[in-house]
Amino acid sequence: MRLPSKMTKQEIDKVVEDTIIEMGLEDCANTKIGNWHLRGISNGEKKRLSIGLEILTQPFVLLLDEPTSGLDSASAFYVIQALSNIAFKGKIVICSIHQPGSETFNIFDDLLLLSNGETVYFGEAKMALKVFLVLSKEILQIISL
Repeated sequence: MRLPSKMTKQEIDKVVEDTIIEMGLEDCANTKIGNWHLRGISNGEKKRLSIGLEILTQPFVLLLDEPTSGLDSASAFYVIQALSNIAFKGKIVICSIHQPGSETFNIFDDLLLLSNGETVYFGEAKMALKVFLVLSKEILQIISL
């Protein structure tokens, strides 16, 4: 592991246990990861484990590229919820995501929406729909003139 060499075994055990709880991995903490021979933890648990391994290094910023890709909507929700909990504790969490379900989308604080590499929206995630509704009404008024 990439932890400071001056940490005691007790400190390491505490950090690992806290990370297991933070990532919601208590139910599978003693389960083998698995492979094509052996059924192990789920894909969602594997994603949370990968993120947890990075959290162990205690970074100030987590930058994740599509942490929910390949997951069903429930697993994606739990991954994003775990990231939200990390952000709530003061870490900066930035991630790209494609087509989140509404429950997953509602977890996000801020949104940068891109189209063809151009910024279409940047602001509070919960305000995006309202902004686009206003814009669509304005566009319809212009078109109907």
